[in-house]
This record gives sequence, C-alpha cells and structure tokens, in this order.
Amino acid sequence: MNAEINTNAIISEVERLAAQFEEMPLPETEPTISELLASAEIDLTAELQKPPICLMVDDAPLFYLGDISTTIGKAKGRKTFATGLFLAAIAGNTTVQARITGTLPADKGTVLYFDTEQGSYHAQKAAKRVLRLLQVDTLPNFKAYQLREFNPEQRLQIIEHAVYNTPNLGFVCIDGIRDVITSINDEEQATMITSKLLKWSGELNIHINCILHMNKGDNNARGHVGTELMNKSLSVLGVNKHEKQTDYSTIEAIACRDKEPNPLSFGINSDGLPYLLEPEQMEILQKLSTSKGRTTNKPTDYQIETHRDNLKFHIFKNESERTYTELYNAIGNFYNVGTNAAKTFVTYFKDEQLLSSKKSGKNTVYYLV
Repeated sequence: MNAEINTNAIISEVERLAAQFEEMPLPETEPTISELLASAEIDLTAELQKPPICLMVDDAPLFYLGDISTTIGKAKGRKTFATGLFLAAIAGNTTVQARITGTLPADKGTVLYFDTEQGSYHAQKAAKRVLRLLQVDTLPNFKAYQLREFNPEQRLQIIEHAVYNTPNLGFVCIDGIRDVITSINDEEQATMITSKLLKWSGELNIHINCILHMNKGDNNARGHVGTELMNKSLSVLGVNKHEKQTDYSTIEAIACRDKEPNPLSFGINSDGLPYLLEPEQMEILQKLSTSKGRTTNKPTDYQIETHRDNLKFHIFKNESERTYTELYNAIGNFYNVGTNAAKTFVTYFKDEQLLSSKKSGKNTVYYLV
C-alpha cells in the first residue's frame, strides 16, 4: 500500500514539474543573418506614409518623427537661444514669431530637454525661456533636466531611461551630446551613441535633436561624434553670431534631406528673449556680410518698424540719450553708411517721429519717441 502511495506521489510531482516546465518561456536565441536580412527587406509594393512633421520653418519641414537632427555652432554663438525658439514652437504646438511652427501629433505631445553643460541656475533660465516665449507660467508636456553633476555614463543612462519611460513622447533635445561620452574623438563611442540615437528615434517614433560645438577653423561639428551625427542626421543646422554685428545670430541649414529653409536671424531683446528679425533687418545684415566698404543704404529702403527696432535694440541699446555726433556715428556703424548718409538717417528719423531732441547745456541730445 505504501509503495502504491509513493508511486502515485512521484507521478503527481513529475506531472506538476512537467506542466511548470511547459509554461516556462524558451530562452531567446539570436536571429540568424538570414532572418535579419529578411526583416530588413524593403517592401516595394507597400504604400508607406511620410513620417509626421514636428517642426517647420516657413513652408519647409525641418524635423520629422522617427529621425535625428544636429545643431552646431561656435562657442557662445547663441545655440541655446535658437533651441529655445524651436522648443517653444514644438512644446506649444504653435507658431512662434510667424516663421517657426510646431506640429507634433496629439499623442506625441511630450517634449524633453536635457542640459548637460550648465549649472542649475542657467539651465533653469534656458528652460524657462521656453515658457516666456509662449507667455505661460506652466507647460505640463514640457520637462527639462539638468545633468551637469553626473558622469557621462550616468547621463546616458538617465536619458535612455527617460526616453523609454515618458508617456506620449514626441521630441527630445540633448543640449551637449558630447557630454554623454568620455571622448569626442573615440570612434567606438561615436558609433555607439549615434546608433543609440537612431535606435531610440526609430523604435519610439520620436525626433531627437542634438546640440554640440563647431570646430574653430571650419563649419563642421567637433570630433568623430560630430562627424557621425552630421552624416546620420536628417537636418544639420548651424547657429553663429553675425561677423560684423555680433548682437545678432543666424540659424541656417548646413545640410537637409528635404527642402532647405531660409535662414533665420535673431537678436536678444531687453527681456532676454530671442526675437526674429524682419526681412528688411536681415537685408541689412546681408549687405554688411557682403560689403567690403560703405554701402549706399537709404532710410526709405526699410520699413518704419524695422528702423524702430534698430534704434531701440541697437543704436540706443544702452543709452537713453545721444549727442548728434554720437548718434550719426552709431547709425553709420550699424547701417554701414558714411557720415553724410548717416546724417540723412537722423533727419528722416526725426521727420518720422522716431526720434526727438532737446537742449542739454551746449549740446543737442536725441532720444527715442
């Protein structure tokens, strides 16, 4: 009897273990090269839809979901200010200053911004600039992180965790991509980080914009990581201060797979916010860029509002009053015209009631109306 009981108990235990074994998942095996090749084959009969656009400049699509882009520029060229304009448009899903439009789908509305270079105060200031451009106090779908205190490996792990664990993610900006690796000239690390960015953007159908410095001697991104990113990016943008008028910076396409957008030039207003220049103001910068000597600008070449901005944000930027000599010299330097032409600008500005004057001792001083 005992033998029979023991046998039945053993049979029951064997059956239980067998059932448990059947429920255990089989270990994953690496796909063969043939399987990888088959999965990579392009179906030429399928009607694939163009990926959603997440940012446009005028009528030119600049960023698409499922891809990466790179923004480069010389040190202190205002790359972060330019990024603020883009982030405001994308996170606000709106048009900023008439030319930059964010178009994230409704289910991809979350935007992440990672700052690897700045301390807490300046990182927060850069992130809050996005809110100020949109004139809002809060923006629940926009999250900013400051990573300077971590080492490169930790920064990469934090970003990867956020990317894979943020609901409704559509756009990621990494301001200081070189800080997630230890050497910008290490080919293996450059390939590793670029591969990760391509994997994240493709798997999650998001766009990732990376910011890094430009070489001092040319317009290429620094190091092997810069070369890799420029080669793999859908769009590469350059941001640099204007050579002759350093109060302004220009954003222009270095390489785009689609239609290249027209350049964007911007200044920084008295509130510390970037503002895009009007076409007439950009014409002034263009003339200054190409001219070897004085130009023959006339005050009537530009709109009144353009002159108003130029007077406020440049000629009287740090001055409430100017003497006549100071005024026509400042106008001559800004508009790149000679003394006689600059004096005609003064007369024109007074006639158009942009400027007024008063006596101050023996001098006549001019001030903004």
